[in-house]
Amino acid sequence: MTAQVVVLNATLEPIGVASLQRAVAFLVKERAQIMLAADGMIRSNSIELPVPRVVVFNDYVRIPHTRLYDKMPWSRRGVLDRDGRRCAYCEAPGATIDHVHPASRGGESTWLNTITACVACNGAKGDRTPAEAGMPLRFEPRVVWRREVMLLAVEAAGVDLAELGLVPRA
Repeated sequence: MTAQVVVLNATLEPIGVASLQRAVAFLVKERAQIMLAADGMIRSNSIELPVPRVVVFNDYVRIPHTRLYDKMPWSRRGVLDRDGRRCAYCEAPGATIDHVHPASRGGESTWLNTITACVACNGAKGDRTPAEAGMPLRFEPRVVWRREVMLLAVEAAGVDLAELGLVPRA
């Protein structure tokens, strides 16, 4: 059975991802309806319904608009996920965080000052800037927004973002 269910507002805007149990509760309480179902059925003594992949609320749920457009708090895992766990110097698999402007020289742990690096490149760069080390970045660090994280969660739930109209079709 599907472990996560995408939840849409009545306006078809994504709210987030809920557990299957929570999504079924929305359906049973008639707060939402199934927009897209997976294979299989959920059965009990009193109800039988398809396994939901996407549910949409019947009534609009007010959510502060700015919530989706806030910056995510910086985190090591967030940097690794943002960079696809690829080294910004050589594009090999990376598992360490490197400060573009070294922390020992006042560089802070922010979205724009940290990148993913492989152990070899991180050691080779050391306590220098990429320019000083002769190691140009293959991609620039960027800020991560809540909406981006939410869309990644929707994709991870196995739902096609283009099918829902959340991104343009390729």
